[in-house]
Amino acid sequence: MKLIGVIPARYHSNRFQGKPLCLISGIPMIKRTFMQVIQASCLSDVYVATDNELIYNYCENESIPVMMTSANCLTGTDRVAEISQNIDADLYVNIQGDEPVIDPLAIEEIVNEYKLYSNEYIAYNLYKMANKEEAISDTIIKVITNNKDELVYMSRSIIPYEKNDLQIQYKKQVCVYGFTKESLEIFSKFKKTPNEKHEDIELLRFIDLGYKVKMKETKCASIAVDVPSDVVKVEEYLQNAK
Repeated sequence: MKLIGVIPARYHSNRFQGKPLCLISGIPMIKRTFMQVIQASCLSDVYVATDNELIYNYCENESIPVMMTSANCLTGTDRVAEISQNIDADLYVNIQGDEPVIDPLAIEEIVNEYKLYSNEYIAYNLYKMANKEEAISDTIIKVITNNKDELVYMSRSIIPYEKNDLQIQYKKQVCVYGFTKESLEIFSKFKKTPNEKHEDIELLRFIDLGYKVKMKETKCASIAVDVPSDVVKVEEYLQNAK
């Protein structure tokens, strides 16, 4: 079974321009992410996918495998889809370039879910339990699943709504995805769907189109860098991990 890791890296971001090359304790974030991902022994190869020459040249100089993708890619998943047109694999694991401390075990968990369910699901993703502070943040994506841990909905708003005095277990997305070539072809064939546009969450395209996405709870460490202030959180985490 051939399993490819792809790290989409976009330079131009409304919330954080040049994010992949921002320094985290002196090391650019894209390198930190790559060094975490290659520790997953299940992956045959790992590539950075970007449309930016600064990121491309940095990766080349650091001997990080990198492929140039089209500037027309609207999402990271579109970049992974372009890679899949050039490299054949059974599963493409999409690891966001802004996950500099992602636990390699999270990648193993995605792969194991795919081995267990194969093409029963269009895509695979992870979630963690979230606290109330994380639940109210619009940069953290919240997840609702059914009793089979299948995705029901994702939102930047706080969900589910707390009408009663019950203690809600909020769930937050961990940005590691598993896609087959077929699922990437389906994703690329359609334009952004309404809920995907409103929330700016790629997996909602599959939900809007009526496909099933398998979620899995993980305990693995991950801190997504969405805004500059998140860099401090990662640096504090790295300092405490020593």
